[in-house]
Amino acid sequence: MEKLVYCTENSETELFIGKPWYEIGDHIDISNTIIITDSNIHSIYGDNFPSCPVITIDPGEQTKSITTVESIVEQLLEKGCDRTSFLLGIGGGVICDITGFVASVYMRGVNFGFISTTLLSQVDASTGGKNGVNSGVNKNIIGCINQPSFVICDPEMLKSLPEEEYISGLGELVKHAFIRDAGLLGFIEENIGSILNRDHNLLTTLISASVKIKIDIVTSDEKERGIRRLLNFGHTIGHAVEIELGMKHGFAVSYGMLMAAQISVEMGLLDRNELGRIETVLNKLKLLTDIPQELPDVTEAILKDKKVEKNKIFFVLLEGIGNGVIREIRTDDLVGIIKNKK
Repeated sequence: MEKLVYCTENSETELFIGKPWYEIGDHIDISNTIIITDSNIHSIYGDNFPSCPVITIDPGEQTKSITTVESIVEQLLEKGCDRTSFLLGIGGGVICDITGFVASVYMRGVNFGFISTTLLSQVDASTGGKNGVNSGVNKNIIGCINQPSFVICDPEMLKSLPEEEYISGLGELVKHAFIRDAGLLGFIEENIGSILNRDHNLLTTLISASVKIKIDIVTSDEKERGIRRLLNFGHTIGHAVEIELGMKHGFAVSYGMLMAAQISVEMGLLDRNELGRIETVLNKLKLLTDIPQELPDVTEAILKDKKVEKNKIFFVLLEGIGNGVIREIRTDDLVGIIKNKK
């Protein structure tokens, strides 16, 4: 088990990687803790939950809405929760987003923490403080930045994930290598088989390496005014594809990363051999298998992206593997590039 701590302007977060999730008693007071989870997680792990009240919601991205937030708030009020209450989210990215958002707005803010149950949330959603919900098809358009008190990432929980969910999480893991750590990418390439077989010790190492990259970036730029934008590599195009096709996040982002790498080559930033290496590792990790031959028009989704400012967007490219760079691009120019590549 590895413990990491990261500090931002107003908070300190403890990360426990490789810690058995059921050893949660050291971190909460069960007398004032309320668990928020989904029905899938509750059915698998609920018998071992601590003896706290539980709010259970439906699984899936469609649940990330203001309607769900209102329902949870009403249940918290019914349970007599006040400003001393603690919200514990047990689940994947959707549960982390919703729990963090509810905790940030309920009675103007209560403390919260996560037991992260998916690879996607262990390497991304549970860390960094972004909490939010969707509005219609617009992803995470309503939200805030507020850090959890702690996050527990237990790789043993990944064994219960459906194959598609597990593979999707690999997209965010390899993203951190692409933008910041060429050595990590080499390690991933050397261990593809063990990664796909969900080797516990290897996953503990990879999750730790990936999270360290993210917290290094987040602590430098919590509010995403500069370097934190690197974490959006592949997401501008990826989110648009995710919205239009209903793809799993990691698969859509992987396609977005491949397109961003291709654009990097065309702009003279990335070598074609490196592009080939990126495409090969994404294929070996089975992250490009769901990409259709004909992609939909993603213009509207990109124009509504929350990263757009005054008809421009900060787009992440690669100036070599392990060296992400941020470039300001006009949205019209980006849409034109994408249409020409389809």
